Amino acid sequence: MKNQKKIIIIAVCILAALIAVFAIVYAVKKPAAQAGQKDITIEVTGSAGDTTEYELITDAEFLKDAMDELVANGSDFTYSGTDGDYGIMVEIINGESAIYEKDGAYWALYVNGEYGQYGADAQPVADGDDYLWKYEAVQ
Repeated sequence: MKNQKKIIIIAVCILAALIAVFAIVYAVKKPAAQAGQKDITIEVTGSAGDTTEYELITDAEFLKDAMDELVANGSDFTYSGTDGDYGIMVEIINGESAIYEKDGAYWALYVNGEYGQYGADAQPVADGDDYLWKYEAVQ
């Protein structure tokens, strides 16, 4: 019984140490935001395959802020989603819903043609970048 308690305590300590190491690595390696004016493109490809392109000159450091500017500038671009532990989960773009639980689909984010590694809240905006929101259905 005492050996089991020692093993559990050691395992918890190791887990805490690993979490601390991962937190430090993330803090050091997280994507850096770029200050200043940037010229970017945000594209939206809906379920029918139609693509709408929006060009924006922005000082935003993260994609969500650039998207908010696009909405505020009077373009026909709209989006909404739900906030969660990992930031906003974009569910509706330009009136088209892609909610996995309901539609079996989601809005995938591509950055310069590569599948995005961050959500809209954490995706840094860099000059010349192309951001594509693409409707993707799970097969």
